[in-house]
Amino acid sequence: MGINFATEMVKQNIPNETKMWRAVINNAIQDAMINSTDRKSSLLKCEAHDWITDNSEDFKNVCHFAELNPDDVRRQYLMAVEKDKIQFTDKHIKWKKYNLNYQKLKTVEDKEERKHLRKVVEYLRKLVFQSDNKIIKV
Repeated sequence: MGINFATEMVKQNIPNETKMWRAVINNAIQDAMINSTDRKSSLLKCEAHDWITDNSEDFKNVCHFAELNPDDVRRQYLMAVEKDKIQFTDKHIKWKKYNLNYQKLKTVEDKEERKHLRKVVEYLRKLVFQSDNKIIKV
């Protein structure tokens, strides 16, 4: 993701606790680099991407404990995405859409809404299995 960023991540003269928090960030970046398109891998990849890019308090806190600027981490990550070092396929995105609707289906109590969502989920599942591994821009 960049020489300076990588060097900063692995500095040896930092406290172990800081190293641990940097490992959390590194793990998220590694998850976002997953290329497998099975359901579990795709969801893990998209979840890591969203965690880094959504500017959540959790991400900011982890960066703080890692003694890294969250804006710098996010910018370096997005540069890697822009340079196609981190890529997403059509199937990754379709798994994410499928899962969002599936999770919603599990919580809906209204009978008609459940019926509608069930059809949406079935349709999305078919789309997942019909999709190819074409690279798309996110």
